[in-house]
Amino acid sequence: MKRTTLLKAGLCCQLAVFLAAVGCGQLEAPGETFDLLIRNGRIVDGTGNPWFRADVGVNAGKITRVGSLSAATGKSLIDAQGLVVSPGFIDIHNHSDLDLTVNSKAESMVRQGVTTMVVGNCGESGAPSKEWPNIGAYLAELEKKGVAVNVSALIGHGNLREVVLNSAGRLPTSEEFEKMKALVDQAMRDGAIGLSSALAYAPGMFADTEEMIELCRVVARHGGIYTTHIRSDGPTWEKSVREAIETSEKSGVSLQISHLESHYPNWGQQDKILKLLEETRARGLEVTTDIPPYLCGQTGIYTLLPPWALDGGTPKIVERLRNPAEREKIKDWIMTKKEEHVMPTATLVADGHPENIWIVRSRKNPACSGKNFAEIGAIKGKNPLDAVLDVIAEEEAYMSIVMEHHFEEDMRRLIAHPLSMIETDGHALAPYGPLGEGSPHPRCYGTFPLLFRKYVRGETREDEPREPGAKLLTLEEAVRKSTSFPAQKLGYRDRGQVREGMHADIVIFDPLTITDKATYANPHQFPEGIAYVLVNGQVVVERGEHTGRLAGRILRGPGYAAR
Repeated sequence: MKRTTLLKAGLCCQLAVFLAAVGCGQLEAPGETFDLLIRNGRIVDGTGNPWFRADVGVNAGKITRVGSLSAATGKSLIDAQGLVVSPGFIDIHNHSDLDLTVNSKAESMVRQGVTTMVVGNCGESGAPSKEWPNIGAYLAELEKKGVAVNVSALIGHGNLREVVLNSAGRLPTSEEFEKMKALVDQAMRDGAIGLSSALAYAPGMFADTEEMIELCRVVARHGGIYTTHIRSDGPTWEKSVREAIETSEKSGVSLQISHLESHYPNWGQQDKILKLLEETRARGLEVTTDIPPYLCGQTGIYTLLPPWALDGGTPKIVERLRNPAEREKIKDWIMTKKEEHVMPTATLVADGHPENIWIVRSRKNPACSGKNFAEIGAIKGKNPLDAVLDVIAEEEAYMSIVMEHHFEEDMRRLIAHPLSMIETDGHALAPYGPLGEGSPHPRCYGTFPLLFRKYVRGETREDEPREPGAKLLTLEEAVRKSTSFPAQKLGYRDRGQVREGMHADIVIFDPLTITDKATYANPHQFPEGIAYVLVNGQVVVERGEHTGRLAGRILRGPGYAAR
């Protein structure tokens, strides 16, 4: 009797251990059926840990099992033999607010592995605007239309100033400031994840530090973040970083400094800025940063002009450029006041490098689309500066430019630093329709594949020698910077890792062949080496082709969830 009791107890213990192991994914649960079963992959789980071999089972849009599942069945099967299975890439800095309303498929983003993107950066957001009175209406529109990727939205500080101050180049009155704070509060309650600013651009440049601190206090109360393109990438670069840190320290908001790589003429100063971030975190402030890993950047053509010329927006800019006396003052500032430049645009022109800047697209001067300033001068039969000022006045609208203004050695320092994550700073485009026009930055199509080609494998493409390869990151670290790290910053507790219970946002790619194809001369090219992209468990990219599924969701911020 005693022996039988002990035997039963032993069997019960063994059964309990077995069931616990199955529940933890250590042993196979025989006979399981999944909506989707991914077999034979090398799992890079997003944490930075070394890869391991396992199968992944997906049910109802979530990862329900990671382990040995050879006896399991799936309604759909993907054989990932020889491929990496990683979390979907999270683009923490994206500008597709309006592009998604034109083409919901987010072609150039999802095909490079992006499954979640944060829009509303650099002070520009879809709302409040003429189209949508608030962030809630904008997000509802995306939800109604459907999107191929998950979307979170920031509210743009520039939009606040346009709505309340009509882009006036001054500080708000007390009444106007209360309206701005109320708009931020409403945006956070409507689902915004935070506030973005671009203090180097109009109208953001007309704000003082106190304005940003008070607005960020509203954001902090809702648990949001503050992302900023700092006030200057020029001579006052360090001072501008310190201003962002002061804003975070006094408001209590979590700080994300956008694209902190050095810009011309600050080459060689990257280590000093990174040390400043390290010292700030040592004091207990949550500051992090991001970088698009390209030698050239993209911005607006108005960065060529002095701040005082931007007061009043486009109509006033055009008026000043058409006034001979005002134009001469503008030209004098560009060519002689380099100590006042906040962006490298004017400094490159002043230093005799007009060939380093080119216009993405001009509707009224289509011959100038994709041409650099020197080429535009030849087209117009004038010196490059006068020719470009003519184009700005004739266009009477915002135009994007691409500039070769970064320093590869500084970029490598930032990319390798543990506080940096990867961003595209791009748009969800397509090589067809209205989103296929012009000559955009190749990062819109190739940022994440470039990361693995250029900085994991260390390869240089013959057709784009301006992006030389160097082995800086392990495969696992590159994935971490693109997945779990931005997820942590954004407060996503159920995305960014290949782990049971997580939403099944997954990228399956060949680590030996994943590469960017887009070039500065021919940017509308999809990457290679990405076989599958899953968004919320649905296959959006299959064997490199878009399936047409709009599987994305709107990921609203903590202020919305708390209502």
